[in-house]
Amino acid sequence: MIFTEGKCPKCLRIIQLSSADEIMQCRYCGEEVNSKEIIKTVEKETVVKMMDKDEYTQELNEALEDFPQMLNYNEGIPMFKKDTYKDAFDTYFNQNYQKYMAIDRLYAASGDKEGFLRRMVNQLVETEKHLLERQEKGQRENRLINDNLKLTVYMIPAMLHYQGQAMRELTECVAEGWQEAFPKYQISCTNFAKINSNFKSKLCYITTAVCESLGKEDDCYELNILRDYRDTYLRSTEDGARIVNAYYDIAPSIVKRINKCKDRGDIYREIYTQYLSPCIRLLEKGRKEECKEIYTDMVLGLERKYLLQQ
Repeated sequence: MIFTEGKCPKCLRIIQLSSADEIMQCRYCGEEVNSKEIIKTVEKETVVKMMDKDEYTQELNEALEDFPQMLNYNEGIPMFKKDTYKDAFDTYFNQNYQKYMAIDRLYAASGDKEGFLRRMVNQLVETEKHLLERQEKGQRENRLINDNLKLTVYMIPAMLHYQGQAMRELTECVAEGWQEAFPKYQISCTNFAKINSNFKSKLCYITTAVCESLGKEDDCYELNILRDYRDTYLRSTEDGARIVNAYYDIAPSIVKRINKCKDRGDIYREIYTQYLSPCIRLLEKGRKEECKEIYTDMVLGLERKYLLQQ
């Protein structure tokens, strides 16, 4: 029996299809799929052997022009929040689906796959450098932070979500090439499911990041007292619950931005000194309302500094 690789239309995972069975079940999500229809689509999309040199060159040039445009997702940063990220990611993925398909087709037809991947990454990096040069000097860092975040939470996860032949290799090359060009920024190849699950885990994002930077354990005194304050006091009041919900919307983005900064250790120490340590001292004295004022100042201050600056 001959099998063909295709994508489940529901979960987009690669599955083995047989032309002998018209209806099959995806082994990942359980969706019933029409294998014959998917095989026809695969055959239509991968007619790479019929591309002549001129057709390949034209499609390659189009792909090289399109690839950097994947970072131009203007709604990406504002929509990177607990309640909006999934829809924003789905929109981004669908907008770029045809581009992933074209890259896969070109990769399969290339006689030098490593060289193909290198050209794609070089185009992305050189375009970014060119755009940075056109920015006012004071705005370059902010643009780079924005694009770095979009690369981490949209572009790379979407490429992994597509799961095409070229995508795993390309995402790894992008991460390496970007970090080589912009060494103060760390890039990880994380998928959408993992990023989205972080919004649901109710972590003390900023406090945890600060304590980790100071070498403290997850069950340290500081984390435990602040978590207890959050869960037993702040959540019990209307304005406190509103502050906590706002915190969970923006904290993951703030932590990601700080982690891209070369002086992130100094930043976390400053947050500890300016906000967390005073909060803890007040809680030890039972002065919970005063702690709430500092907690609110931290949320608003870090949002202005790391999310709202233009």
